[in-house]
Amino acid sequence: MVIFGAGASYDSSPTYPPGGTPPPPGMGDLSPYDDYYRPPLAKDLFADRPLFIQSLDQFPQCKSIVPRLRDPAVIRGQTSIETRLQEIEEEARTYHRGAQELAAVRCYLQSAISQCEMHWQATTRGITNYQTLLREIERTHIGDGPVCLVTFNYDTLLESALEQFGLRIGHMEHYTQNPSLFRIFKLHGSVNWGQEAEIHPPQNVNREHPPSVLRYMIENAAQLQVSDRFVLCERGRMGVVNNRPVFPAIAIPVERKRRFQCPRYMIEHLVEMLPLVTKIMIIGWRATEDNFLDLLGQHLRPGAYISIVAGNHSEAEKISARLDRALLTKPPSCSSERMGFTDFMRTRRAEQILAG
Repeated sequence: MVIFGAGASYDSSPTYPPGGTPPPPGMGDLSPYDDYYRPPLAKDLFADRPLFIQSLDQFPQCKSIVPRLRDPAVIRGQTSIETRLQEIEEEARTYHRGAQELAAVRCYLQSAISQCEMHWQATTRGITNYQTLLREIERTHIGDGPVCLVTFNYDTLLESALEQFGLRIGHMEHYTQNPSLFRIFKLHGSVNWGQEAEIHPPQNVNREHPPSVLRYMIENAAQLQVSDRFVLCERGRMGVVNNRPVFPAIAIPVERKRRFQCPRYMIEHLVEMLPLVTKIMIIGWRATEDNFLDLLGQHLRPGAYISIVAGNHSEAEKISARLDRALLTKPPSCSSERMGFTDFMRTRRAEQILAG
């Protein structure tokens, strides 16, 4: 099993790793070396980037909370953005505009990450560490058991990489029910997922115009009922699929998530697979999702080997401590790779772990 977090997409390009060579003179502000298009870490989800500003303009109902999410304490990592969004979610219980704010946040995240990923793919030309890792997994894999890929990212960089290995996602069921070596578990939703909404826009709303339907759902968020029916949706068409209203299937990053943002059968399949897992790679995931840690604690076999890929010693220690608490009755064997995704692949450490 490989578990991907935001750090994996942030450091997904071996050509343009974080902190790489500064742009040559004259490249301007939109150089591929800067952070305009780099997939953001959680703390930067509401950063003052041109692409993100465009998405905020589309969904202005969440602009009033943006200053709290750009607080210097959040940017420096002293306070997590999950904590701030948890506060806003709790305020929404009694604040009459709270439901609109949170609905707008989900729409904003879908739009901002979609635009960011589109430009990042163009910058990197699709050459990513995801592709290289999948190659090594396929090359070294022994036996006929599947490999589980668990991701908490909204982007589709992993799906794009999988296309090179014969797995094209054309329907929701293809994530976990396919003849490929890989099974994909996308637990916090995706920029190209929608959930059918139990709402009927009035005649004065153009039901064939996705942005109009999406705006109507935000304005009526307090009454909006979203079903458990997940569908694939073209990114620029979010709002309507097959003539039905759909809302972005994206989990707001809060501290205490009540549920996963994915089809129920995806979780059921994951629970079936966990007792078979003997080796886990964690790449760019901070291990802060309690509901997933609970699943590991309940279903992972004792003594599994876990390799933690984190950018520094402090972060690796925090991840290890969280895993130790979650797996108290079945302690794993852990190792820490104090490097990012690019160095993990460049040093060929990933190959050593896969072959071990």
